[in-house]
Amino acid sequence: MYRHHRFSSRLACVLVLAGALPGCQHHARIDHSPLLATVNGERITQRDFANYVRARDQQEPALPQNAQSKRIILNELINRVLLAQAARRRGLQRRPSVSVALKEDRDNILARAMLQQFLATHPISVARLHALYRQDVLKGPHVEFKARHILVATKAQAETILADLHHGARFSVLARTYSLDVASGRRGGQLGWFSAGDILPSFYHSVASLRVGEISPAPVKTRFGWHIIQLEAERPYTPPPFADVERQLYRAIEQRRVDTMMAGLRAHARIHLTPGTGEPHPPAVPTGTDHTQT
Repeated sequence: MYRHHRFSSRLACVLVLAGALPGCQHHARIDHSPLLATVNGERITQRDFANYVRARDQQEPALPQNAQSKRIILNELINRVLLAQAARRRGLQRRPSVSVALKEDRDNILARAMLQQFLATHPISVARLHALYRQDVLKGPHVEFKARHILVATKAQAETILADLHHGARFSVLARTYSLDVASGRRGGQLGWFSAGDILPSFYHSVASLRVGEISPAPVKTRFGWHIIQLEAERPYTPPPFADVERQLYRAIEQRRVDTMMAGLRAHARIHLTPGTGEPHPPAVPTGTDHTQT
């Protein structure tokens, strides 16, 4: 299976939370769904109902799909609108805590709209998908590696950890204690099986140079920080057919283009960090950079 980027991608989380991945584009359309009710002139539509049910089902046991449940949920929606209208009449939106929450919702909505607009104006052609398939899946050595790593922020810390390993410290313990890659850290640094298309080139080249059981002789630098890597096993790799990975390829190209867009926004932004907050993590960038707009 094609797994286009082994390390967790913060932009991917933004895409998912903002509903910008394929299949979530319906949020961007004007609401022409059937009208279910009005409350002091404010509309409640079928889409409002569906969105409320989706959110409700994540917090409470789902109700059976019948007429009685629909009446219950519609009354909950009416109550919500009445409460919101009463809050606005009393000026509660000006309370600091409420104002902050409204700003967060507004920022999420605008971020979602920006991502949706960007993806809609940067369509991905089948030709581009096939090109990426040839480049990242078919090309290169057909071998998979199984490895584990410890990711830290500085070279000095990585060198200290490497020295501890040479003095007998257990890799799994150090990974759980120090690794910034929390998900793999919980597994003792385990990354599972991966091939060349799954990870950044510098990481892959380091892994490919190791013998099974060997630890990287020096820390390896990537966009995410500094890695200590241990190769655990290797095996032949048979590339999957295009149809099996088309969806992953599509998302990988989306990710690359959003990363490029975000890099441009950050480059032209005035970002000031309060002293002591630390450096922000760089945006995750998949293997290579997609400059093709086909």
